[in-house]
Amino acid sequence: MASGSNWAIEEFPTSGDAPRVAVKDLIDMEGTRTSAGSRLVLSTAEPAREDARCLQRIRERGARIVGKANLHELAFGSTGINHWWGTPVNPIDPSLVPGGSSSGSAVAVAIGAADFALGTDTGGSVRIPAAACGILGLKTTWGRISNVGVYPLAPSLDTVGPLAGSAAALEEALEIMDSGYSPMRLAAPLRVALLVNAQAETFNEVIRLALSRMGAVVTEFSDIDLAKVHRSANQVISAEAYRSDSRLLREAHRLDPIVVQRLLSGAQVADHSYRQALEDRHAFQNLLEERFEDFDVLALATVPSAIPSMAKAIGASLNRNTLPFNFAGTPGLSLPLARLLSDEALGGMDSPQGGGGASSVPVSLQLVAPWDGEALLVAAAKEMEGRDLLFAHR
Repeated sequence: MASGSNWAIEEFPTSGDAPRVAVKDLIDMEGTRTSAGSRLVLSTAEPAREDARCLQRIRERGARIVGKANLHELAFGSTGINHWWGTPVNPIDPSLVPGGSSSGSAVAVAIGAADFALGTDTGGSVRIPAAACGILGLKTTWGRISNVGVYPLAPSLDTVGPLAGSAAALEEALEIMDSGYSPMRLAAPLRVALLVNAQAETFNEVIRLALSRMGAVVTEFSDIDLAKVHRSANQVISAEAYRSDSRLLREAHRLDPIVVQRLLSGAQVADHSYRQALEDRHAFQNLLEERFEDFDVLALATVPSAIPSMAKAIGASLNRNTLPFNFAGTPGLSLPLARLLSDEALGGMDSPQGGGGASSVPVSLQLVAPWDGEALLVAAAKEMEGRDLLFAHR
């Protein structure tokens, strides 16, 4: 049964002092059926014979599983709305979407039901709900955390990553999840490239202030066209999602109509368009490699618009700034910034804080690092947290 906040579709009793972990119901758990947020998938699913690889290590380290977390159906959506199991309630502002697709994972952490949660991120599905719910969310380097036993969406983009309420909890999650993770601290000021054309100037003002207060050395530039990269990346995610789930279209009436539309769009991606998109991927990866010779991380807003209300969620696309880095394979961290400017300075109702004034969602900073740069991202998060630059749920 779903909890009062609809973060979970199944909850488990726990006891002890080990970290409490919520698991997105896209990830196999021995003895339970994986729904992928879909009544259609659940109707034919058999209980998993073993845990997904990413969950095996968590169990081995003694973490306590508190429940399987709800999600956007088939993990194919950025709002987190689920018509079958109920939509997890955004804990900052219930009128807003919780973000997707790892909506239940984000809400479980934000309301304190889990110390950290497992999510998946194919186009922003960890970072977007983290931004919407005011917590931290890490998209890991592609291939770093095993996807074996994880329901696929777009295999060349799919990643598993943690969501947490603090930098310390995020680091604990990585130490548990990833045998290759080794913590680090910043030995020198962080060299940051701020991509100023990725969001409105009101967002840039907040990001600049946060980076300045953490002591970063910031260079601003605007020569990466994320909109162009997003178009190519969308060709890949659409085509691969269609390959993963086209069988379900035989019973399309049992799926969310918007998800059906997205799947059908993948059928329209021609082979030559897919191949061209893969060439575009290599070009973008090469461009980022060149940039990372001169700076440590790239900075931009996670979601470059106000988090939409439930009433206005239809057609919302929140992954403009996140999908390109799934395309590149690089790790990205969503960080909720403390309220550093007044509502008036942010432009009121049109501000990046959201649509509800003082109680609305904080600006979320996305930091992107080179491949396998997770430790650098967490070190930056710890630095910002130590300077009281991150939003904290009260």
